[in-house]
Amino acid sequence: MRKVISLDIGGAYLNALMEELVILILNPTEAELVCMIDESYRAYLNGDGTIYVILQKALYGCLESAKLWNKHLTTYLRSIGFVPNPKDECVLNKGTGAEQCTIVVYVDDLLITCKDNDTLESIANSIKDQFREVKINRGKIHSYLGMTFNYEEVGEVKITMEGYVKDLLNAHQFKGKAKTPALPYLFETRESDLLDEKRREEFHTIVAKLLYLAKRARPDILTACAYLCTRVQEPTEFDWIKMERCVLYLNGTMDIGIILRPSKNGPINQKAYVDVSFGVHRDGKSHTGLLIVLGEGPIFVKSAKQKIVTKSSTEAEFVGASDSSSQVIWSREFLIHQGYDVSASIIYQDNKSALALIKNGKSNSERTRHINVRYFFLKDRVENGELKFEYLQTEEMIADFLTKPLQGKLFLKLREKLLNWKI
Repeated sequence: MRKVISLDIGGAYLNALMEELVILILNPTEAELVCMIDESYRAYLNGDGTIYVILQKALYGCLESAKLWNKHLTTYLRSIGFVPNPKDECVLNKGTGAEQCTIVVYVDDLLITCKDNDTLESIANSIKDQFREVKINRGKIHSYLGMTFNYEEVGEVKITMEGYVKDLLNAHQFKGKAKTPALPYLFETRESDLLDEKRREEFHTIVAKLLYLAKRARPDILTACAYLCTRVQEPTEFDWIKMERCVLYLNGTMDIGIILRPSKNGPINQKAYVDVSFGVHRDGKSHTGLLIVLGEGPIFVKSAKQKIVTKSSTEAEFVGASDSSSQVIWSREFLIHQGYDVSASIIYQDNKSALALIKNGKSNSERTRHINVRYFFLKDRVENGELKFEYLQTEEMIADFLTKPLQGKLFLKLREKLLNWKI
């Protein structure tokens, strides 16, 4: 198993140099502070007490600073042997197989993994020598982008965001608990008063926080978040009730998250579950759910309103499979560029008519002849060995969780499978 070190580079942008001429105006207060440090700068004071200076380093606040810092960091990592994954250049690798060392970069936060501890320490120390103010975290528990990665159990990692949830609850003072993140009427719209400006801004803020949480460690609230995101422009009192329900659910489940475990020996087998709820939105559009699993546990989850109106459940399921396959293909290609032996990705569907369309690569029915030809590329992907579609009965379709607000025993059953977390 790989070991992990996380790094935080303080004042990261200031390590990069500006590539174009940028003139900065220091206000009188800032100019006076500079002159107190070095009296010779008084010669450059303007009549209004300001000083014009040429910016040499990538200062925080400049539009180009983030790009310059990323270029500076990547250039250094390349110089010590790391190569970016062409499918995601924020993931860099050195070596292959058991000796491979991987760095994941998010601005100034780095997560480094490697089986060999000496190699891991050597890379971490090299980065520390190169950049000032580098904080290194070792051990079994790591905080990264608001997530807590717990490696204490051999062969798995638990990803939680309990602290984030507590901060959200404390900031907005919600009281009480709920058994599910949404009631059955989640997709319904009713006549209700619009929120005033202050509460509208708070609604937007909370939904953004919920979405951040859902996309990282709590996909069990993603269906509710997907709907709430469509309401942030003109939220009503009815929308506020739905948002509050989601928050109260978190209040009773703040300590759970997702668990990831690796595949066993042999080719890596990526599995995807795709499901659609037909015509559930007010404008007649359907809702797609996608879950991608690698080994055990979710590596990608999506719950989203479809872009077009479809005429039947078969067409909706077919469009959902087609749209979802792009992410499945990208994930497969990412793994290949990481150096893994990857077999065809399996996509599970519970609609036999949609599977027939995929198998045939064309429509044989008057009811489906109108479907845009762009959705029929799936047959080619199956024939070249990238994808494999299989039927899965509705009762076992985990992605059903991502298309509708489930309740009761079915909610608990599919939540456990979605998160890979027993509660």
